[in-house]
Amino acid sequence: MFNRRDDRLRRRKIGLAVMAALAVLWLTAASRVHVNASWSDEAWGYAAFPLFGEAPKIGDRVLFEPPDSVGSPVPYLKAVRGVPGMAVAVDADRTVHLDGEPIGHAKTHALDGRPLTAIAPGVIPDGHYFLLGRHPDSHDSRYAEIGFVPHSRILGRAVALPDLPWLGLKGPLVGPEDIRRGVAPEAGR
Repeated sequence: MFNRRDDRLRRRKIGLAVMAALAVLWLTAASRVHVNASWSDEAWGYAAFPLFGEAPKIGDRVLFEPPDSVGSPVPYLKAVRGVPGMAVAVDADRTVHLDGEPIGHAKTHALDGRPLTAIAPGVIPDGHYFLLGRHPDSHDSRYAEIGFVPHSRILGRAVALPDLPWLGLKGPLVGPEDIRRGVAPEAGR
């Protein structure tokens, strides 16, 4: 009789421990989800998965904390386009090249009218990366205020989250017209 009661108590404790472990896992995963505050990508949000000490490779999509001087409340999503040792050059027309290959144009002004300075030519130092967005208006390593991104600011590899239309989460939550008007992103856009 006591054996049965002890067995049930043990199973309850195991069940509670499993539920607590699942809750911790869920909270950990949820804390790595970031809302897409840009129209330059199709998803409403991304999950960041740790690099586990690995260096990002060309083509990896990553989330990173932009420099504090940018004042962004959210991480940026970009693709790794340049790795340590690659040469960066900028033409007179502001075309940016990586190891001689043109990769994009550095605009003179942001959509909100701020002047933009192109990145200075040089070699990507150890532990830093050249990150580039898909959209020509992307705020990325083409510009001096972002520049070469240190590994320590990279939050992890980015994986797009699926649309959840019943929660109002479908596609990017902000558009270029919102940036021009200074309007905050709206849910459900």
